[in-house]
Amino acid sequence: MSFMRRFRALTPGIAVLLLALTPITAGAQSKEESDAAAAKREEAYQQLIDANKILDEALLRYQEINSELVDLNWRIEQLFNRVQDYEEDVKSLQGRARNLVIEAYVSGGNDLVQVALEAESIQDVLTSQVLIERATERDIADLDRLDAVSREMDRLKADLETDQARVEELQLEALVVVQQLDFAQRTAADAFRAADAEARRAYAAWQAEEKRRRLAELARKQGAAGGLPPGSTPEFVCPVEGGASFINDWGFPRSGGRTHKGTDMFARKGTPLLAVGDGVVTLKTNTLGGTVILLRADHGVTYYYAHLDGYYSGMKTGKRVSAGQRIGYLGNSGNALGTSPHLHFEMWPGGGSAVNPYPTLARNDC
Repeated sequence: MSFMRRFRALTPGIAVLLLALTPITAGAQSKEESDAAAAKREEAYQQLIDANKILDEALLRYQEINSELVDLNWRIEQLFNRVQDYEEDVKSLQGRARNLVIEAYVSGGNDLVQVALEAESIQDVLTSQVLIERATERDIADLDRLDAVSREMDRLKADLETDQARVEELQLEALVVVQQLDFAQRTAADAFRAADAEARRAYAAWQAEEKRRRLAELARKQGAAGGLPPGSTPEFVCPVEGGASFINDWGFPRSGGRTHKGTDMFARKGTPLLAVGDGVVTLKTNTLGGTVILLRADHGVTYYYAHLDGYYSGMKTGKRVSAGQRIGYLGNSGNALGTSPHLHFEMWPGGGSAVNPYPTLARNDC
């Protein structure tokens, strides 16, 4: 049956799922939250194990039911065939018995008429003492066999009805077992998958937070002007397609007593800008930066693109992008209006304070 094949397929499928698990899975911004999510996953995992133990026991019961059904169906078939055989015998013997009655009556059987009037059934007439007295030895044997065959046929019919009723009971029980098990196992598996996904999310979020914290600490120790060391920005892609002109202008004075917190990268207006890493973008506008993109990269650094001429088609806040994907166009919006088109590019390790992008850009031949 299809549901049996599906049940048999559950156990190896679950085993593969469990073997694929990492020690803990995913989801918050603190170690405590990650551990709590992992504990919930372990609890759901145990519930899944318990559900599958029940599943194994119930499958054994289903197999027992199925075995009994096979035996009963075979028995019913045999009984049915025997009943048919006996019905043929009864018809033949009844015909011969009726001939005996007719012969007895024709030969002068008023007493047989009286027996027939008082009898409740033809069987009573056929087995009456009056008829037996008039029957030959062969006739008596046929009458005895008719009686025996009729009784055996009635017994077989009763057994047949009992077995058929038992088949219906077993079929109903099997259906209930299958439905209950299917629901229980799917419920446990769904709960586990949900807990596992939450634990994975919690662990990934905590790991990302740890990565951001370590990057921020590294930047603090190295000093903002020193930028970030190799390895902290893996698979970095230059932000300006085709390259740009830039110098180490970190710390240059700006209006209002500010200092420059990034690197200005000069190129032709409208030059495509690229995602420097895999991550998620946020689109903004402000007075200083004009049209802006924030790229929160998976490796823990947030990148600030300012003075854009516009966004690449399809860009929207929350969109996930891949390293090298076009996200906008170089321009001179914001307080750069009237100046040479350029990208103001910043790097925020751990999402914190800015560090000098120049070492990273120069190291990657941008």
